[in-house]
Formats: sequence, structure tokens, C-alpha cells
Amino acid sequence: MKWFVVMLVLGSVAYAQIHVTLEAPPPPTLVVSADVRIALVPGIVVVERVPEPQGILVVYRSSRVAEVYAYHHRDLVARGWTRVKYQTSDGRYKSEYRRGRAKAKLEVRDRRGRIEVRVKEG
Repeated sequence: MKWFVVMLVLGSVAYAQIHVTLEAPPPPTLVVSADVRIALVPGIVVVERVPEPQGILVVYRSSRVAEVYAYHHRDLVARGWTRVKYQTSDGRYKSEYRRGRAKAKLEVRDRRGRIEVRVKEG
């Protein structure tokens, strides 16, 4: 009888599995205009956000300039922008994008532990 109870309990445990699904919230998004938005890089500290004519400047505290550029480039492409121009030099990336007649520019610069990201429309 004890053997039957033990088997019954073990069988019940096998069917009573709990599945937990964790969903990470999307990164915060800054809206520059109806056409241009900028999603902030998760896990990197934002030092300042400065609105500019036709765009925005976001400054991160980091030294991973290539990673920050790649993140913002993927974000723009995911939003429907197509890169039409690309330039790079020591610690500086510049790209131009188009979506129909609309234009956007992305510039990422390394400033000794501070990364400046400029997104402009037009």
C-alpha cells in the first residue's frame, strides 16, 4: 500500500509542472518627431538628453561606441529607415537614412568615456 501511495505522489509531481515566462519591457523610446524616434540603449547610463533643431542629442556614459552605433542603426532599420550613406573614422560613425522622401541622420561619437548620439530629421 505504501508503495502505491509513493508512486501516486511521484506521478502527481510529474504532471504539476509550473512554467514561468518573463518578458523584458521594451527599451525607453524618445520621440523626436512623427518620423524620427530614438530607443535608448538598455544597460547603458544616459547622462543627458538635449533637444536640438530637427533632432535630439543623447549622451551615454560608456566606451562601447561601436555597440551603441550598431544598436541605434538596427533601431532605425527596424522602424523602416534605409541607410543610404555610411562613414566611419576613429571613434566616429555617421549615417544617413531615407524612408520615402523623409531623411534622417545618425551620428555617434566617442568623447573619452561619453558617447554622443545625434539623430536629426531633414
